[in-house]
Parts: sequence; C-alpha cells; structure tokens
Amino acid sequence: MSDKKDREQYGVLLYYKYAEIPNLNDLVSFYHSNCSSLRLLGRVRLSSHGVNVTVGGNLSSLESHIEALKAYNTLFHATDFKLATCHHPLNDKVAKECGFTSLSIRIVDELVTLSSHPLLKSPHISNAGKHLSAHEFHSSLHNANKESPENCLVLLDARNLYETRIGKFHVPNVETLDPQVRQYSDLSSWIDDNGERLKGKNILMYCTGGIRCEMASAYIRSKGAGFENVFQLFGGIQRYLEQFSDGGFFKGKNFVFDHRISVGSSDANVIGTCLLCQCSFDDYTSRCRCTYCRMLVLVCSSCQSESTPYVCELCQKQSKAVRLTQLIENGESKTLSGVEVQNFSSDTMCLPQVPRGDGKIQGRQEN
Repeated sequence: MSDKKDREQYGVLLYYKYAEIPNLNDLVSFYHSNCSSLRLLGRVRLSSHGVNVTVGGNLSSLESHIEALKAYNTLFHATDFKLATCHHPLNDKVAKECGFTSLSIRIVDELVTLSSHPLLKSPHISNAGKHLSAHEFHSSLHNANKESPENCLVLLDARNLYETRIGKFHVPNVETLDPQVRQYSDLSSWIDDNGERLKGKNILMYCTGGIRCEMASAYIRSKGAGFENVFQLFGGIQRYLEQFSDGGFFKGKNFVFDHRISVGSSDANVIGTCLLCQCSFDDYTSRCRCTYCRMLVLVCSSCQSESTPYVCELCQKQSKAVRLTQLIENGESKTLSGVEVQNFSSDTMCLPQVPRGDGKIQGRQEN
C-alpha cells in the first residue's frame, strides 16, 4: 500500500539527447500519443538533432514514459533521465510561467539557441567538450592549480545572470567567469569578446542540467588552437548536488526551469540578496521581473509592490535607470549636481547606487 502511494507522488522529469533523428514526424506522433495518454504536462522540444524535454506528472507515469521512450528507439537507451519527486506547482502563475498548465510539443531548429544572430562558424555537437562526472569535476576543482599551476584552470558558468545570483560554484584560488548574460543566446557574444580570458586555459564549464554546455563548449573549441581543453559537468549542477548533498563546492541553490524554481543542498546558506534592500533573499516564487528587459529579479516580500517597476542590474549598467536616487521635493524631482537623470518614474526601483571617487556612479556589486 505504501509503495503504491509513493508511486503516485508527483514528479518532474528532465532530459535531453543529441542524436540524429531518422524520422522526426514519427517522433512527434510518439510524444503526442504517449504524453497525452499519461497526462504529462510541460515542454517537449524536438529537432532533427535530438530532443529537449521537461515534463511533470504522476511519478509512475513519468517512469512509464521513460520505459516507452527506450522501447521506441534504442537511441534513448543511454539518455541521462533526471527524475525527481516534488510538490505540485505552488500556484497557477508559477505553473503557467514554467509551462506546466499544458503539454507543448514543438519542432525547433535548435534545442537551445546559442546565438540570436547568425554565427560565422556554427559549432557541431560532435566537437563538444569532454564530459566529467560529478566526482571527476569535484576532484578537478579540489586539485586545481596545485600540482601544475602552469596549466591554469578556470570555471565558466554557462547560465543566465539571475540563476547565478542564487547559487554558484566557489573554489578558493580558482577564477570563476560569470558572463552575466540575460539569456543563453547572448553567451556566444560574450565568448567572442573574452577569448583572451579563455585561450590557453583548462576550461571547466557547468550549467543546470548539461545541455547548455554542449553547444557552448563546442563553440569555444571551434575557435581552434588554444581552445582545445574544454570540459563540462555531465548532468550539470543537478547531478553534482545529488552526489554532494552538502553542496560540495557549490554554494546556494540551483535555479531550475520548472515549477520547483530552485533546488538546494543540505547547506541552508542564502547567497542571494533583494534587489532593493540588499537583505539575504533567494526566492523567485513571486516571479518579479525587470520592467524593461523582463529578466527575473529578486525582490523580498517586504519590498514587493504591484504598482512599482523594478530595474535589474544589467539595465542599470546600460543606463536604463536613474543613476542616483531621486529626491522628491514639492512634487519635483531633483538630483545631485553633475549627474544626468533620465525621464523615469520617481518610484522606479533599482539597486542602491554609490558615487565613485572619480565622480562616476557605480552600483553595488556582489563578489
């Protein structure tokens, strides 16, 4: 009785597979039939180069889906299926934003979009970086720059800025590169602009579940001499945290693109901070977004206001927000002398801004 109850628990399943799909239309039909019959909801992205899937449903149904997919085609036998028990979506807003109110099956050109503009040289998945298991990745970090300092190792986070704000790898004496991009399609431009920081290095890449590192590592390696030594965390942060329940070298929470929102280790430390008051905070449940670019931002419950817009740190850097807090006096806004103020509402929320010694303005940055 207990076992039957456990199998009816709700769960979420994530997996991807890069492989040449011989008949894409047949695969589309399989997903429509199988997911509908099992009452699975979520996102299924299919291309001639593989699949990228995030679905939720009863745990027993998700297990049945895995078995049916393996039986359908041997291509999926070695797939890394990430299956986890979890709660139902917290509310309709979260479910809708994460795509868990319906079943969406689409044929796409790319499983993940590496660039929003045509690349001079598109990478091929066969040139992706070498996979490292969670233990191999951890060992590489533990021994980094000790035995052979000349073989310098750098960590490259392939995720978006809002993800890194609640969790990231931190290793003493190892440089971690955070591109601080709004979306994955911006990463290739960052790589182009920062080649000197990568060339000649042993590059260890990581992302949530692994798929973003596949194409990004291939893109780095496509740059030729000096960019050969690229490695990626197989299964992403999710598999790493399963092996290192205390978090290991990962601090904070792992942002996920489903209704769980984030997954943490047994280490309860919070590394995120509220955009406005800077208190410790790492909960994206409220789904607060930047008014201008729509990127997720962290705003604690005390600072949230439906009538007040927020400005993310990237928009602030790009001069889309007032650079100093406006002083409201007699219904008119005033600013400190010498500071240009754009025409924004006086109740626009943004990060605290502090003047530098040279008179310019900079926002508070995290280490």
